[in-house]
Amino acid sequence: MPPVERYTFSSEQLDQYFDRIAVPKAHRLKDVQSLDSDSQLSCLRTLVKHQIVRVPFENLTQHYSWHRVIDLHPLHLHRKITTQPGRGGYCMEANSTFHNFIRSLGFHCYLVAGRVRMPTSWTGWSHLLNIVIIGGTKYLCDVGFGPNEPVEPVPLLHGEVRSQISPAESRLVFETLEENISDCKLWQHQHRFNAEAEWSTTYCFSDVEVLPSDLEGLNLAPWVGRTSHFTQKVICVRFTTEDESTDNVGGLPNTETIEGGEIDGQLILNQDNLKWRRRGKNVLEVELKSEDDRVKALRKYWGIELDVEDRRAIVGTVSALESGSPIV
Repeated sequence: MPPVERYTFSSEQLDQYFDRIAVPKAHRLKDVQSLDSDSQLSCLRTLVKHQIVRVPFENLTQHYSWHRVIDLHPLHLHRKITTQPGRGGYCMEANSTFHNFIRSLGFHCYLVAGRVRMPTSWTGWSHLLNIVIIGGTKYLCDVGFGPNEPVEPVPLLHGEVRSQISPAESRLVFETLEENISDCKLWQHQHRFNAEAEWSTTYCFSDVEVLPSDLEGLNLAPWVGRTSHFTQKVICVRFTTEDESTDNVGGLPNTETIEGGEIDGQLILNQDNLKWRRRGKNVLEVELKSEDDRVKALRKYWGIELDVEDRRAIVGTVSALESGSPIV
């Protein structure tokens, strides 16, 4: 049987992706295989930081496009993320693209599937994330879950508490789901807002590799599922650094802003609510009353430009806000 065909970025595509996530020229290594383990991990941390600050977790294609198709072909996703200002994608898009990027750099990595924790149950297999192996240690690397995702590679160690964005903390536990009939254990990612708060489980995942042929099926639930919140609400999230100013935001931060400061918060657009959380406190919260408000927010805080055709596509749908000025 022939080997599975996997997409590898060309040198030019790697340069385009480095540009998109604003990695400094001095840190643009196109082959990490000769690095020692500590250097590989340091490189991966840098790439994750730049990715989650510059490439948002978003579902705009499901609302602001005439076709509403989530195409997971690697070339399409590379073009979407590198050539459309400010754009990203949800987990299937962001994590699969980041996977192809870091694998093309020589990282030993593979994709796995996860279930998202709902208030009273688990979803089906509808989340996608990366496992990266460095120096014999496996690391969770998730750049497509939103505001409570890890902000750096996390070693697969049971119960180790790690800082997320202070005062928030996260950990992984390796336990059996209560719903399981078997005693099979899964890794569960948990989050809490401070050291005194209760742990909240966000998702679980198995350490079983997902093949490219699995992605189409995994993508159906978040893309077109009747109960998927992605089909009901406009969502856009990116992480911010401490050098970004609440009063002086013009799209995405540049290389110096990302390199100069720690990740300190999240910009969250959830349908008609815009919020900026920094160190666990809301420093900005705005109700978006019209489509004009939302489009302006996407431009101001994410650098996303929606053309007239895309804006017209949302009119009359469940996720549309009041029209505001006519779209012509």
